[in-house]
This record gives sequence, structure tokens and C-alpha cells, in this order.
Amino acid sequence: MNEIDREQICLPLLETAPGFNAMPAEALRWVAGGCYTRAASRGQVLCEKGQSLTGFFVLLSGRIKLSILSADGSERVLEIVLPGQTFAEATAFLDQACPLHAEALSDARFVFVEMDRLRQAIARWPEVATVMLNIVAQRTQALISDLEACCLHSAAQRVAGLLLRGAETDPLRPDRGTVTLPAAKTVVASRLNLTAETFSRELHGLAHRGLIAVHRREITIPSLRALRSLADGNDAPAQSQTRSPGRDSPDSRATRSTN
Repeated sequence: MNEIDREQICLPLLETAPGFNAMPAEALRWVAGGCYTRAASRGQVLCEKGQSLTGFFVLLSGRIKLSILSADGSERVLEIVLPGQTFAEATAFLDQACPLHAEALSDARFVFVEMDRLRQAIARWPEVATVMLNIVAQRTQALISDLEACCLHSAAQRVAGLLLRGAETDPLRPDRGTVTLPAAKTVVASRLNLTAETFSRELHGLAHRGLIAVHRREITIPSLRALRSLADGNDAPAQSQTRSPGRDSPDSRATRSTN
């Protein structure tokens, strides 16, 4: 496929991707000429730890799991990438080996942005550097928020925060929300640094208190305000109930570190 064909296929896709539409039109056309589209089937590995990449991914459809794997095969999910988001951009910019394992959770389509082409665009249009800086900075902020939640928040707060971030609201009922879990409960639990059992227990606890209603992966939130109060730590009784002595509790981790 030549450069003109790549531009015709990839330009409309990049124009709708968050962040990229802020690039100057000529710059975006230049970047699109060095991109290509790919499809991945569920379970397909897009990159492994230690692999070299010549660019980064813009997800168009589907969901991608980013995780780290231990020597014994255990996994810690760091992020579930949704359509419109990018991943592996820092690895590509630094020209270093990928530190993560990326696997498709469902059939997916993505645009692969070649780094050499992007660097040329940055040299010609300095505004492109600002766009990429914003994308990387937003990811850094998200990682800091995740670290704060894992270190300082109870299991109930982490689950409530996840539901609030993914909630879609009805303009006619702005305090009501609905959420579809982006992956199986075991994957979502790992994303929150919880065991699957703890995640299910917290969902059951929130449902028992009337804060949510659960139907498989579909969750209804009757009052976003009430759930946000718990997520913000303004529900002391709920926190004391959810901080069990397992590995999921920040307090228990601190206790073990001093023994």
C-alpha cells in the first residue's frame, strides 16, 4: 500500500480520534500517510514485554488489556484500553523495549502510527508536539490516580470510582447512571488490584445497600451523588466494612510491611 492509499484510509479515522483532531490539517494528512490499519481477534497478542515497536496504537474498536506478567505467569492488569485511546506511545517515543503485555479482549481494529513519520511531522509542525504531549500527560495523570486509589482507597472506594468513571447518564435523569463493565470481572478486579472474590463481594455489598443494581456486566446506579459520596470517602461505615484483612486493603498492606 502506497502513501496516498494510506492517507485516504487512515486520515478519516485519525480525524475522529481524541487529540489528533487538534493537529493542523496538513500535519494530520502527513501523519496519516505513514499509518496503516490492522485488525486483531480476541486473545491475540499485539505486543509483548521486551518487544521493540516502531510506533504506537490508536484503538478504533474493541478493547485491549495492558498488563504485566510475573515469572510464574501471574498477571496484573494495568489498563483496559477503550476506543479512541492510544497505547505504547511512550515506548515508541523513547525507542525502548515495550514494558507491557498487550492483548485483545475482543475483536479489535486499530491504526498503527509510525514514529519516524510522526517525528518528521513534529519537526515541520511544532503544534504536533503539543498534541502528543497532551496525550502522554493525560495518561500520566491517569496512572497517578490509579496509584492513589490502589495505595490509599478501600476496596469499596475503588469499585465505586470505577463505576463512576464509566457511567453514562440520561439527560432527563442526570443523577442516574448506567455502566457496562469493559471486561470479565476477573480482568476488571485485577485492574483495581483486587481479587475476583473481593470485587464480586463489593458489588454485592453496594447492591445490598441500594447504591447499584447488577445484571451480569450491566450495572445501574440509581444515584450518582450517593455513590460519589462513598467514593470520596464520606461514607465511614462503608469503608470500615470493606477493608478486610486480605491483600486488597491498603491498611493490611501497611501492617504487613511493618511486621
